[in-house]
Amino acid sequence: MYSFKEGHTIVLGLTRSGKTYAVKKILTQSNNGVLFFNTQDENLEGFIKVGAITPFSIILKLLKLKRKINYIPSTKLKDQFIEIQFLVNQLFENAHLSQKNSIFIVVDEAHLFLKESLESIKRIATSGIRWGINGIFISQRPANLDNTLMSQSSHMLIFKCNMESQYFKNYSIPIEIILSNIEHYGKYSFCEYDFLTVTPYNKV
Repeated sequence: MYSFKEGHTIVLGLTRSGKTYAVKKILTQSNNGVLFFNTQDENLEGFIKVGAITPFSIILKLLKLKRKINYIPSTKLKDQFIEIQFLVNQLFENAHLSQKNSIFIVVDEAHLFLKESLESIKRIATSGIRWGINGIFISQRPANLDNTLMSQSSHMLIFKCNMESQYFKNYSIPIEIILSNIEHYGKYSFCEYDFLTVTPYNKV
């Protein structure tokens, strides 16, 4: 069974490739607090649903108790940008609480975030680890991901995806080997790549 490691992780795959389901299931079994910024309103069974009207003090308390949080943002993209900025800023302001209890913050559709909101996500990637804040950045469009997220992540989970060969070549990722393993193991399988080795998983 795969488990997320300390550090940041990029999760790539086509729509309906199983990436969000896998992330949810893996994190459900982890002993860490989780804040899942659920832009697609995915079904996260077992997670506690919160939103913009939820006081951050409650969110922080739940994370300290190692609960799994399903944050449903506003439907307007502009409001989502504001909300992710607020959440990230508050996490860092209260980072002394997460140092003792390392947490995961999941950002779905990470390629959509721009300008100030992207800077907040990049802050997780560049400064989060020292404060016990581990980022999981999910995307179906790897070529549109900010380079900082890639360069600061130590692991990748790759599900069935379009090759976007030049993107993968830029990072020396052996995408042909990865896709061959996914084809061999079948639907919803994936590979972990730690920038050294490829490890296939036959689903979650």
